[in-house]
Amino acid sequence: MSSVAPIVELRGITKRFGPVEVLTDIDLSLRSGRVHSLAGENGAGKSTIVKILGGVHRPDDGLIFKEGEEITIHGAAEAQRHGIAVIHQHPALFPDLSVAENIFVGRQPRRLGRIDWVAMRREARELLSGLRVDVDVRLPVKMLGIAERQTVEIVKALSLRARVLVMDEPTSAISREEAVRLFEIVETLKQQGVAILFISHFIDEILRLGDDVTILRSGRRVVTSSAAELTLESTVRHMVGRTPEALFPKEAAAIGEPVVEVRGLAGCGFVEDVSFTLRAGEIVGFFGLVGAGRSEVAQMLFGIEPPDRGEVRVDGGRARIRSPRDAMRLGISLLPEDRHQQGLVLEFPIRANATLPILRRFTRWLGLVDRTREAEIAGDYAKRMRVVATGIEQLVNALSGGNQQKVLLAKWLMPSPRILILDQPTRGIDVGAKAEIHRIISQLAGQGMAIVLISDDVPDVTAMADRILVFRSGRIVAEFSRATVDRGSMVLAASHAGPDPVAAGPGAGRP
Repeated sequence: MSSVAPIVELRGITKRFGPVEVLTDIDLSLRSGRVHSLAGENGAGKSTIVKILGGVHRPDDGLIFKEGEEITIHGAAEAQRHGIAVIHQHPALFPDLSVAENIFVGRQPRRLGRIDWVAMRREARELLSGLRVDVDVRLPVKMLGIAERQTVEIVKALSLRARVLVMDEPTSAISREEAVRLFEIVETLKQQGVAILFISHFIDEILRLGDDVTILRSGRRVVTSSAAELTLESTVRHMVGRTPEALFPKEAAAIGEPVVEVRGLAGCGFVEDVSFTLRAGEIVGFFGLVGAGRSEVAQMLFGIEPPDRGEVRVDGGRARIRSPRDAMRLGISLLPEDRHQQGLVLEFPIRANATLPILRRFTRWLGLVDRTREAEIAGDYAKRMRVVATGIEQLVNALSGGNQQKVLLAKWLMPSPRILILDQPTRGIDVGAKAEIHRIISQLAGQGMAIVLISDDVPDVTAMADRILVFRSGRIVAEFSRATVDRGSMVLAASHAGPDPVAAGPGAGRP
């Protein structure tokens, strides 16, 4: 641990909501030029710490110090005055205003009583240049991706002389390439003397970026340590009280006959000549960088996007899949990549979300829905998925990310599919929920279901898949078996920019 004096320090922080104590006696120090990673499962207390530092919540016990002097943080304005800024995973910016306007909103430089647009844009460029970021400051923020918006929010905080940045799950909604660029910005901020509290579900990020690491479990501090003294195994054990092996409970499954055969599939403007076979009881991983074509293949198989050419066979017969309804009739379900935008109706209860694909089964005469039967079925699936909730009438937007994902999985298991396509099923959920999702996937394969697992997470794919197909630029460029997979070769195949594909031996990418 560093001997540098903290800029901001929490001592003995306790927070209660009614009779429930969500934080108990928490100590945390944020030092100049260092990243302090904060790790823990959903419900461990990370978000509460963020809200205390941001002035949203006040602690019931304990003290907050800034450079050795006791302070209080009663609201966002007071946090800002103390040089503390929170960078959220979904930045709160004005979409129709330009980058420069967002950076200086409410305090635009003026000349002769009018906004000095030239000076404002020049200062915005200088701030962005200080982080080695090239963004057109005249662009409306709505034209930027999430990663660029996060950068704008960081620059805005620096313009307000922030000395402490709280980065709350900044990589959960961006690509790997964008995350690497964000890490470079974090290194630059460290060199500038900024203290950073970094929160992530990705353990590799916690250990890679963090100089110091604090791990929470059930609102208590389990350990604070130098990142160099922690390993993947010890970090997971501190977080959940289990070994990493318990996160990937892959059971042996008998792999049967081919269920799906894809030949020369092309479409979506760039997917070309995709061919593979999927067998009963088999988990086939789709791995690749963002935009490699994995999700597009899934959407063509589920009838969301029409293929330009190619053939799909289900149980040996040629399949005409022109809509999701056609796919569902063939026993295909797709769990989409974005549970909020594509998968769930957040304002609906668990019951209504889970039964949406099969609502007709509960519809009686005159279109009336048999709510009793619907509730029974939804409750049964919620129990099987181990959804933690007050009941099936609880609104989905009140659930944790992991429990939302379980509801989404229940929804697409409702039609009793034989072929299940899972697009990023563990994205944005904590390690405990990840283990639960993996357990369900493994059980389904053991029951003979054919599964496609799309993931950016190398450990997810290598631990759970029987075979791995690597995508790049709309094509399958390599294939690995569970027994022979090499993580380095897999990542190289996904990112190789040369003219020739990287293959793991003869027949790569072919059935």
